[in-house]
Amino acid sequence: MTTTTQQSISTLLAASEVKATAVRNLQNQEIGHVDELLIQLDSGSVRFAVLSVGGFLGIGSTRVAVPWHAFQITQQRDGKLRMVLDATKERLEHAPRIEGKNYERLYAAETAEPIFVYWEIDYVD
Repeated sequence: MTTTTQQSISTLLAASEVKATAVRNLQNQEIGHVDELLIQLDSGSVRFAVLSVGGFLGIGSTRVAVPWHAFQITQQRDGKLRMVLDATKERLEHAPRIEGKNYERLYAAETAEPIFVYWEIDYVD
């Protein structure tokens, strides 16, 4: 077993560094890639990451929204970003799906709160 030293990210992170980053689960299995980051304009904070899961090279994949705070994000010694989500492939199959690019609907509490509940993250309006 190889051990990689990791450190917490304490600096600013460019969205371009996050997009297309592979997301792994706690068992170190690759479960998807970051497709989009959704930022709340009023607070400037990232609210959701939209993951592309399943499929092959983006074909046949589905997209799911995951609250930003559900991820464990670290930067490895080589500078590469590591994103971990406590999710099995089965849990991702049942996760709330995102169709199209009409992300504005995810701002409303009645749409956003069930996503937070699904991922067991405290909903903050």
